[in-house]
Amino acid sequence: MSFLKKKYSLTTALAEKLRLTSLSSSGSKKGSVYAEEYVSDEEASARDSLSPSADEDAKFKREAKTKARYPVELDLSEVDGRLGTPLSFVGAGLRSETFMTVEFWIYTIGLYVEPSKTFSALGKYAGCEAGTLHGNRDFCEDLIAMKDVTRVLRFVITLPGLKAGIVVSQFDKVLLPKMKKKGKEDNYRFIMENMGKAKFKKGTKMLLTLGGDGTVTCICDGEVLGSVTCQTLCRSIMEIYVGDSPVSEDIKEKICNGLHATVLQEEKKGEEE
Repeated sequence: MSFLKKKYSLTTALAEKLRLTSLSSSGSKKGSVYAEEYVSDEEASARDSLSPSADEDAKFKREAKTKARYPVELDLSEVDGRLGTPLSFVGAGLRSETFMTVEFWIYTIGLYVEPSKTFSALGKYAGCEAGTLHGNRDFCEDLIAMKDVTRVLRFVITLPGLKAGIVVSQFDKVLLPKMKKKGKEDNYRFIMENMGKAKFKKGTKMLLTLGGDGTVTCICDGEVLGSVTCQTLCRSIMEIYVGDSPVSEDIKEKICNGLHATVLQEEKKGEEE
């Protein structure tokens, strides 16, 4: 894969970003820790409003640090006919890296699910204490192993200059060994090679849809880049975000505890019917 060259390493990208940040902030009084806030063009106009509409608050949720917006309902039927059922937002967390004492915000990830099917798979955890499920190994394993339940991971790129090849190289570090061991390297490489063709910029939205039938689809800014059916890949992708050694504790916590809230809502809905 030609796009996975040394020049696309995350460390190189962060070093360059730090250099540019230092140049732009020379002479200004700033602390040693830097984290650039993500603000899209549409969000900038919303921020300028002194009183955001209640309608917008009802339609979107925001990742806590970057304020990246996530629609509360995701309809992908026009992009992929297999995803005909609207999905509900669960929670979003931040993937960051610290380089030379400076924190860089790489991307945020939000999870979307089918609430009723998720309740069928995880309803037994409804009685657990709120805010604890990210530390419950049984819950995390059941979440990873879910079948017949569509899940969508929605990425929002927050680091200017981030290349798709850098993201792929990060996946390679944690996913490629797993897929080789399980004899599914070809499936993995197919989806990653297509992801590597994406054109990232700050604010780019990328989706990894994990279909209930095991189909993994990569969608970037509304364009389907590639699709492959592989339950092993579905499981492995979920493992790197909610497994024992997640790439981001923040993402794991927000997703797991958000799922608990979704389970409780479905339980309450069932009681009222």
